[in-house]
Amino acid sequence: MTNATPSTEQIDGFHLVIDALKLNGIDTIFALPGIPITDLTRKAQAEGIRMISFRHEQHAGNAAAAAGFLTQKPGICLTVSAPGFLNGLTALANATTNCFPMILISGSSEREIVDLQQGDYEEMDQLAIAKPLCKAAFRVLHAEDIGVGIARAIRSAVSGLPAACTSTCRPSCSASPWTPQPARNRSSRLSMPHRARFLHPMPSNAHWTCSRAPNAP
Repeated sequence: MTNATPSTEQIDGFHLVIDALKLNGIDTIFALPGIPITDLTRKAQAEGIRMISFRHEQHAGNAAAAAGFLTQKPGICLTVSAPGFLNGLTALANATTNCFPMILISGSSEREIVDLQQGDYEEMDQLAIAKPLCKAAFRVLHAEDIGVGIARAIRSAVSGLPAACTSTCRPSCSASPWTPQPARNRSSRLSMPHRARFLHPMPSNAHWTCSRAPNAP
């Protein structure tokens, strides 16, 4: 008889984000990579998610919103914290106004430092800024809540009238290793409505256009 101790799996928050997106049928991200999301973009590509990069966050957000309208699945825009997040807000507000399902996922400063105004790197209360511009805004503080946060943002973006949502994740819960608890799933999948209700008519060739556009000359 052996007294071998079972191995304990560890996973970082970046992989939790990737798992949550894949579980909910998301296979493409529109982004402008940079600190603190560089590793997320690299790992997402390694896990088979298509990464389309832009030179400005507003363009990435508009592309995500257009993809959301064409596919009827939330388009994902990924930005860095603070200035990158602010650059994506125009697209976020535009998607909300036009009822396009889109999610802005951004890095964030540590909440405790932001709340006490102690001067963190790119310090900004992103949740408070985003709330008036989108249908729902979420701030994930703990790694075990990443799956739920992503799934709730996706559900909010496509339920009822489609609209834009945002989710921020602080560095301490995205890059640090985390050991899943047996009683909790590390990612979540929420059931989608049968069909989102769009205010604008869906072109008959929308899916063909979306699949062909990135490869067009």
